[in-house]
Amino acid sequence: MSSNAKVQLTSTSGTAVYADSMPAPIADLNGRDGWLYQKTSGAEKFNYYIWSQGSHALRLGDLHSVFMVGAVDTYTDVASVPFIVIYTKMTGSGDAGAWYHSRISYSIKSSEVINLGEMVHFYSHHRSTITHNGYRQVPLDVEIKTGEALPTEEILYITLHSDSGSANDTSILISNCGYVSNHLNPQHLNLELNSN
Repeated sequence: MSSNAKVQLTSTSGTAVYADSMPAPIADLNGRDGWLYQKTSGAEKFNYYIWSQGSHALRLGDLHSVFMVGAVDTYTDVASVPFIVIYTKMTGSGDAGAWYHSRISYSIKSSEVINLGEMVHFYSHHRSTITHNGYRQVPLDVEIKTGEALPTEEILYITLHSDSGSANDTSILISNCGYVSNHLNPQHLNLELNSN
């Protein structure tokens, strides 16, 4: 399925998406579509903010699938693989963090096989109805909740992350990301991360 949104790496919007990532992503050295992240040392990682509320609220219970498409070029262990995190809005009662109510992260099982450089469609929740070039779909079915994470909670951010504990030569390409809702007329985002 073609993208319905695009963000350019060098644009102001691009800078907002990779906000506090260190180092910043670059165009892929092998000419693939997407943003390439290359860790050099220490606690570096990327955080890509792919959704924040527009004109309508989205709740945890509204999500059918959240996905990202990319390749892991350097694989040491499960910490080499990117993961998805969803934060919900503070309510003022029982907030689990200083700026969010709940945090839910989705990552792969340690037994999952990821081939170096293979373009993969990673997803959480349910198998994605948005597909990309027949890429293999790999579930992010290890769920870690901080806070209540109730279906009625409004989503603050949907984010993609790399692990700060990954090896110093970690190299990850992300080309697309987004979500599909459970609504009768489902909302969806298929965001293309463009570096051209």
